Amino acid sequence: MKKKTKKCIAILATGILSASILTACGGSSKEQKAGNVAGEGDSSGSEVVLTYAGNQPVETLDRFNQYDTADFTLGLLWGDALMDADHMGNYEPWLATDVELADDSMSCVFKLREGVMFHNGEELKSKDVKRTFERILEDDSLVLGTKWSDYVDHVETPDDYTAVLYFSNKMPTLYSELSLLPIINADAYDADPEHYFDAPVGTGPFKVAAYDATTGQVEMTRNDSWWGWTDENKSNVDRLKYKYVSEDTTRVSSLRAGELDICDNIPLDNIEVLTGEGFTADSYHSNMLVFMGIGCGEGKVFNNQELREALSLCINRQLIVDSILGGGEIATWPSFEGHATYRDQGYVYDLERAKQLIAGSGYQGEEVSLLMNSAKLTRGSEVAQAIQSMATEAGFNVSIETLENATYNERRAAGNYDICICTNTFTSGEFYIPAIEVNATDRFSTGYQNDELKALGEEGMVLVDSDARVKNATEIFQHVMDNFAPNIYLYQVGNCTAMVSNLDNLTIFGDNILDLRYVTKN
Repeated sequence: MKKKTKKCIAILATGILSASILTACGGSSKEQKAGNVAGEGDSSGSEVVLTYAGNQPVETLDRFNQYDTADFTLGLLWGDALMDADHMGNYEPWLATDVELADDSMSCVFKLREGVMFHNGEELKSKDVKRTFERILEDDSLVLGTKWSDYVDHVETPDDYTAVLYFSNKMPTLYSELSLLPIINADAYDADPEHYFDAPVGTGPFKVAAYDATTGQVEMTRNDSWWGWTDENKSNVDRLKYKYVSEDTTRVSSLRAGELDICDNIPLDNIEVLTGEGFTADSYHSNMLVFMGIGCGEGKVFNNQELREALSLCINRQLIVDSILGGGEIATWPSFEGHATYRDQGYVYDLERAKQLIAGSGYQGEEVSLLMNSAKLTRGSEVAQAIQSMATEAGFNVSIETLENATYNERRAAGNYDICICTNTFTSGEFYIPAIEVNATDRFSTGYQNDELKALGEEGMVLVDSDARVKNATEIFQHVMDNFAPNIYLYQVGNCTAMVSNLDNLTIFGDNILDLRYVTKN
């Protein structure tokens, strides 16, 4: 276990958690003292209750099939993975004490930590690791299944504490994916696979006490026997509640009324008021980029590169960041400063040039749909309206379709849109993954066909050497910039998570995933 560090930090990471314990960001450079503001379940009582609200419902507790930050935040509490990672993408054994990748990268040996207990009192064994991989191989429609099915062949268990993973192909994303894959209890899963994830049996620090899939609410209780705690480093939270509250203003008002301890995705213009009232709140640039997925398949309006360029030219990114979001950074490249792939190339705002390209393209005012998720972005509706207005001024005929999460995901997966507002989160150590998945393998179903980009994607999927991966990802990004396809990037999100001031040992990751494993409420 790494030493606990007390400092304000904004961490750029994906849904991969670190064993290091860091305090949440405060409203000033000095560490804020606990006590002047307290939410529901003040620790002065016999039971310490932590209430957390987000702008997304928890749609599933199945970490094998999770998309969104709320799902990950809660899912990470019940299930541990074989590996863990810090905010720089440095990986370390977790449920495994040793991870040994063969020289030819075609097998990997895991030595399991002994004495780790599942929530049902059974000890973690190699059979559980084997069943975990079998589950994702049985159903490659799962989010994690799609990441593993082309690489994993089988798992062997020479003894109770050793599992050997054999590959059919080299897997360049192995450590990253291992850190996201929770180990399930084989016996409990096989006894009732249909309902296992209603209250999953994991090895994590909290157990699921109640889950309402209709409302997206979750309640969890502390697992006192969690292997990852020490006497000096242990959460004192007895009960944790997650509430889905879609409206930004409602989350903020609930926090101010003492009904919440934490609320995320707070509009940045609330920071000054909240910190003035004694709450902990600060802005930070996330590792999340917002972009437009462009439907550019056969028969689509944006199959025309000039029209894609016109769409990019007419978007005043700086105005969106300054006037609507109140903070953030405009996108200048499909990654951002700090990544090895980054180039400060920039997108141009030129409304008159956009009009000229549209006029010369043969576009006749055909309606184009702009698809957005009602719960995906802070002030997402305002952003969509701004894009609509800017595109209309240039000469496009844009309609907005605002959908609930499930419908949005279905439409996006089917490519049933012209413009789709999407988000992409980068891991500092795995920046090449979104380069390949989002752009070169067309994860968002844009329908873009290009032999050069396809070849780059195929190359990138088997590269293991880090320098080669940087080169490959950079070439993919350059293609995206030069061809305005398949995605046009808009801005780097500025985030704020606000909380009562008497919380400690909370890590906030750049994509708004919270590490609540070690949180204390004083």
